[in-house]
Amino acid sequence: MAGGLGAPWNTLGLEGQARLQTQSLRLQWQSGAWQLQGQAQLQLQSVASRLSTLRPLGDYALDLQGGSSARVQLSTLSGELRLSGQGEWRTQGLRFEGQGHANTGSEAALANLLGVLGQRQGNMTVLRWG
Repeated sequence: MAGGLGAPWNTLGLEGQARLQTQSLRLQWQSGAWQLQGQAQLQLQSVASRLSTLRPLGDYALDLQGGSSARVQLSTLSGELRLSGQGEWRTQGLRFEGQGHANTGSEAALANLLGVLGQRQGNMTVLRWG
C-alpha cells in the first residue's frame, strides 16, 4: 500500500484497502508552483502492518482540502491504533503534526509500530513529518 514512498512508510509494510473520493479536484501549475483546488478523501480500510501482530489496526480517513496551501487531516474511523493530526501541503512539501496511541489492552501489540511512526511521550506517539 505504501511501497516506494521511502522511510518510514516502506518500513511499515502497510496492507489494506484504499478508496479515493474527489470533488472538483484539480492540480495546476500557477505562478511557479503547483496549486491544488477542490477536495479529496482517502479512506484506508482494514489497515495492517508487518510491525504488528494485531490485524487489522483500524480504518482511517485522510481528508484533503485544496487552496493556496492545501490542508490535510487524518482521523481514525475505527480500530485499536488511534491516529489523528493535521497538516499543510506547501511548495516545500507536506508538513504534518499529530498523535497516535493504542487503545487500552493493545499497547504491547502496537509498541514497535508506534515507535517507528514518531517520538514516544508516555502512552502517546507524536507524529511529525516535514
